[in-house]
Amino acid sequence: MRLRRMSLKASFYNHYTSTDDPARTVLFNKFWGSVALVDHEVAWHIAENDMAALDAEMVAELEGSGFLVPTDLDETAAAEQRYLERKAANSLLAITVELTQECNLACPFCYQNSYRGTGAITEQAIDRIQHYVETVITEGRRPISEIALRFIGGEPLMQKDKILTAISGMRDLAARLGVGLNTQVDTNGLLLDEMVVREMDATSITITNKADHDKVRIRHNGAGSYEQILGRIKRHTEHYNTYETVLAVRYNVNAFNARYVPEVYRMVKSLGLKYTQFDLFNTVNYDYNVMIPTLSGEQFKRLYLDLIKLKVEYGETVTDFPRPTFSPCSAYTPYNLKVTADGRLALCDAMTNPRASTDDLLGDVGRLREIFSDIDGHNPFQDHQCGNCSNVGICGGKLYCKEDPCDFLPFDMDEYLRFFAETYPAVPQRFDLGSSVG
Repeated sequence: MRLRRMSLKASFYNHYTSTDDPARTVLFNKFWGSVALVDHEVAWHIAENDMAALDAEMVAELEGSGFLVPTDLDETAAAEQRYLERKAANSLLAITVELTQECNLACPFCYQNSYRGTGAITEQAIDRIQHYVETVITEGRRPISEIALRFIGGEPLMQKDKILTAISGMRDLAARLGVGLNTQVDTNGLLLDEMVVREMDATSITITNKADHDKVRIRHNGAGSYEQILGRIKRHTEHYNTYETVLAVRYNVNAFNARYVPEVYRMVKSLGLKYTQFDLFNTVNYDYNVMIPTLSGEQFKRLYLDLIKLKVEYGETVTDFPRPTFSPCSAYTPYNLKVTADGRLALCDAMTNPRASTDDLLGDVGRLREIFSDIDGHNPFQDHQCGNCSNVGICGGKLYCKEDPCDFLPFDMDEYLRFFAETYPAVPQRFDLGSSVG
């Protein structure tokens, strides 16, 4: 066994988190997602590569969880290989369709205020999107097993008929090709009806506390919209439950409304809906939003973790975890596509500067990768800073939508791991971790 121990080293991807008990340390491996609560002395011996001080059973357990690896293993090379394989093998094709930039609200903070158009996507563009999806799948550009079809605006439900047409065509296509289809609309909720709820797997609606909501999510006549939106949701509660549609609530938090997050979360949970999701987003200052006081990064992370704790308290299953996917985000995954209302091309919702048009993909869907070659060729392991960072499998590296690529989690990792180590053993069913935890 001594030779066995001498052949192992501490993983480069190990992370050590202290706990309230000075004798205990949380081990987290940022390659496998393994978590272990061990004696501080054990953690010290691992960090010092002093495996001879550990008994054989402990060494075997640590090796099996990825905390110890063979001394000759090039972990960075293995991580890059995993990243490239997952990039090529990603089975989800994400398609985002901007129906229109028109909106029946006049939110003063909206990022589209600087370029809002009045047109709508054409039926020809919708047909081309469907043809694009069919070509990507039938040509085996990626091994697609599911299509994620998302509708955004402006207010996309102002073009409801085109949404329903697009879904009908995509459902037929998905059935013919033997792949799944997941549909979502990002809507303000004012035009919500049974048909929309029936056709969507999820509806994403932004809601904050009433006073804040009615100040920033206003009608064109200056009136608030909170009661009308909440009334629509309540009116269709039965439909949400019948069709098993998810109500995904987005809460845009700032220094004014942060205190109301628990109250609004509890309100959403009291609506009687089978499936809800409640997500927190920090307010970002830009040209139309410069006067809104934002939370500091630390304040937001603390509030976000408090929300996770509240969800667990309410018996909700949470998916938040510093998960090392070693997979690129949507825009950096080949063939994911966003089409704007005027038929131009982007790669995800966060990309607001489109290039080219659907015309450029006729006859060769591979042109998309050429048009966005600067993004398509992204490999964080080729960046000296990112490739040599143990967080790269979680953060994905330097992305165009990130101001600070090293601020990659909505919560503090150490605070989360302390909470997780304390809570998970008692209620493991409250955490949906997939294969993240060893």
